Amino acid sequence: MNKKGQFGIIIFFAILLLIVVVGFIGTMVVSVVDIASDEITPIMEDLGMAGGTNLSEVGEYTFGTVDTIVQALPWLLALAYGLALVFSIIFVIGYSYSPHPVFIGLYFSLIILLIFGCIIMSNMYQDIYTGTDDIASRLQEQTMTSYMILYSPFIMTLIAIIAGIFLFTRTQADTGGFDVWLQ
Repeated sequence: MNKKGQFGIIIFFAILLLIVVVGFIGTMVVSVVDIASDEITPIMEDLGMAGGTNLSEVGEYTFGTVDTIVQALPWLLALAYGLALVFSIIFVIGYSYSPHPVFIGLYFSLIILLIFGCIIMSNMYQDIYTGTDDIASRLQEQTMTSYMILYSPFIMTLIAIIAGIFLFTRTQADTGGFDVWLQ
């Protein structure tokens, strides 16, 4: 008797929506850190001498290195966001339970809820993205992540449909399959 229910499907949609929310928060944090780094780094690299210590050189070693890492954060965030989307599909492929076809209605209703959630997040992001302030300019520099968040309703719907095909077309005999029987 399988008593797991349909909790795996609900977790899958929660993960997809969580990816969009974390991506949104991540782009905002990277933008604020980038603004702060652009303001602090030139000041800390131009401190001059204090006694026998060249603080400008120390500032270049510390804050210059940190600024290099901060400038790479948008691409690291885009890579992490893309990998999260890919691994969400791999999660479904590796999921060893094939739900009963009667739950396809639940699945489609969760797709609709996911679309509404992604539309809300995408519209919030677009309102900030189209501004003229510093954060808007930093968001416009994050082209890959901005694209994935702005088009998240389409991307998440595509992922959910592909995942639904994998979930509902497998038979119980097709799930698993990694057992090795030694004779």
